[in-house]
Amino acid sequence: MKKIISLAAITILAIGLSGCGETNNKPTDENNQTVQVDELRDTSIKALGSLKNKNFGYLSTLAHPEKGIRFTPYSYIDTEKDVVLKADEIKNIMADSRSFLWGSYDGSGEPMNLPFGEYFDKFVWDHDFSDPQMSAKNEFLGGGNSTNNLKEVYPDAQYYEYHFSGFDPQYEGMDWVSLRLVFEEYNDKWYLVGIVHDQWTI
Repeated sequence: MKKIISLAAITILAIGLSGCGETNNKPTDENNQTVQVDELRDTSIKALGSLKNKNFGYLSTLAHPEKGIRFTPYSYIDTEKDVVLKADEIKNIMADSRSFLWGSYDGSGEPMNLPFGEYFDKFVWDHDFSDPQMSAKNEFLGGGNSTNNLKEVYPDAQYYEYHFSGFDPQYEGMDWVSLRLVFEEYNDKWYLVGIVHDQWTI
């Protein structure tokens, strides 16, 4: 599977997102001709860059204006229990010390009560998804025993999946992990509505 995003592109983006605003400069090629931008892919790259740099102020600008962003720790999306954060909550989320109930841990079934920072490190950016082994648009690369209901919950969405097939050979691929960024169109613009973390489950 060919990568859709290079590490260099993410590095450049990360530098660009370190400021407080988005540049209005349109990309050009070597002949100074304006390059046509795939808006959806561009939005996904921006979301990856903001997650990588924990730039939640910028991420809040990508959040769906009405639906916000739903955070899902495993492949099954629970529309009743998953935490949904609106843009104004995401902007300063790292300063929020409250614990949220994100769901239940796979295997033990224990409640997943964590402040956002801990959840983020374990169930969003537990690996560098800006440089995945594989990535794809509207295609599932990882799958296990847990039900994947993304297409049922988000029937009008498009998504990008960033995937690692495994890290330690002794686990024979059972330590795979994926991050799915889910987008819906609103007023002719793509917004992030879901961040789904997926991994091998029992």
